[in-house]
Amino acid sequence: MDCVIAKVGKDKKVRNFYPGLFADELESAPDRPGVVRVLSHQNDFLGVGYYDPRSRVALRVYRFEEGPLDAKFFLHRFARARAKRARLGNFHRLVHAEADGLPGLVVDRFGEILVVQVRNRAMEALRETWLPALIEAAAPVGLYERSDTDSRRQEGLPERVGVLYGEVPAVLNVDEDGLVFQIPIALAQKTGYYLDQRENRRRLEQMVQPGQRVLDVYSYVGAFALRAARKGAYALAVDKDLEALGVLDRTAFRLGLPVDIRQGDALEVLDSLARSKTPPFQHVLLDPPTLVKKPDELPRVKRLLVDLLRPALRLLDVDGWLWLSSCAYYLGVDELLEVTRRAAADEGRRLRVHAIQYNPPDHPWSLHVPESLYLKTILFQDDPL
Repeated sequence: MDCVIAKVGKDKKVRNFYPGLFADELESAPDRPGVVRVLSHQNDFLGVGYYDPRSRVALRVYRFEEGPLDAKFFLHRFARARAKRARLGNFHRLVHAEADGLPGLVVDRFGEILVVQVRNRAMEALRETWLPALIEAAAPVGLYERSDTDSRRQEGLPERVGVLYGEVPAVLNVDEDGLVFQIPIALAQKTGYYLDQRENRRRLEQMVQPGQRVLDVYSYVGAFALRAARKGAYALAVDKDLEALGVLDRTAFRLGLPVDIRQGDALEVLDSLARSKTPPFQHVLLDPPTLVKKPDELPRVKRLLVDLLRPALRLLDVDGWLWLSSCAYYLGVDELLEVTRRAAADEGRRLRVHAIQYNPPDHPWSLHVPESLYLKTILFQDDPL
C-alpha cells in the first residue's frame, strides 16, 4: 500500500480525527490515486485513506487504525450508522458523511428505499466496495442515486442520477408524524425531502394555536405549513419551485388541510405581502437554501438576508415568532444574529432570542469535524417593552 506523509504540524488534524488534508498539507504523496497509509513526519502511523491529487481535498481519511478499506470495513461503518438511528423510525438520514466516518457519502432512508449521494472522488473510486456492503447492511428494496451536487461538480465528477439497485417507485411515500407526502423520486431538490427540519416542524406544531396565521417562506413541499394547518392555523406557503408546490397542493387536498400557496421569488413575495397590508402573522419562517458556499460570499449573502428579514418583520405580529434557519456552514449563529439585529433596527422591532436549534440526531455533529454542524435555527420572539 502506498503512503502519504503529512507535513509537520498537519498530523495533528488527523490525530484529532479530522478526515481530510489538502495537497499543500502533505510532505510527500504517490504519483497515482489510490488507498494509502497516512504517516506523520516522524513516520508514525495516523490512518488509512484515499489519495487523489485531482480532488479538492487530496486525502480523505476513512479509518484511524490499521486495516484495509474492504467490504468488512464498510459493513462495520454501516452497522454503526444503523445502530445510532435504531429508534428514529423508517425515515431518517442513515449516513451523514464525515460525521459517520464516511467522507463523501450521504444516505437517506425513506422506508424500504435508500437515496444516496456520492460527493467526492474517493468515495466514487471505492463505489464497488461500499455499495454491496450498504445493500447487505441495510437490505433496501431499492436504491436510488442523486449524485448531482455542487460538491461533486467541484470534484470534476459527472452527475449520476438513477436507480442503482432493486426496484424504486416513481413516487416516494414519506410519512412524517402522520403527514404523508407523495414525492417524485426525481424531484429537483436534495434527496427528495428535507429530513433535517423534522424536529423544528414538530416544535412549530406544538407552539401554533388554532386561528393563528403562519407564513412558511422557502416552503418546498410545505411540511411546516401543513403542520400549522393541522393545528387549525391559517398557513401560507411561498416557494419558487412549482413542482414542490404541486406536491404540497396534492398533499393538502388529500389530507383535507387548507394551505394557501404563492409561487415566486421569496423577496418579491415578502415585499408584495408587506405592501398589500395583509394581516400580520404570528409565525414567520425563513428557511433559505445554502446561499453561501465560500467565505468570500458572506457579505453579499448577509445583505440578502437583511433584505429578506425587513419585510418579514413588517409581516410579524406583535409578540409573534420569527424562525430563521441556515443550512450553510459559513453562515453561523453569530452571522444570523447579526443580520437579524440589523433588520430589526431598520424596522424598529425589539426581539428576544428564545432558542437556538442545531442538527437533529440523524444528522450527527462531530466535535472533530466542524463542517458537520451545518443546520442552525434561531427562534426569535417580538419583544416590545
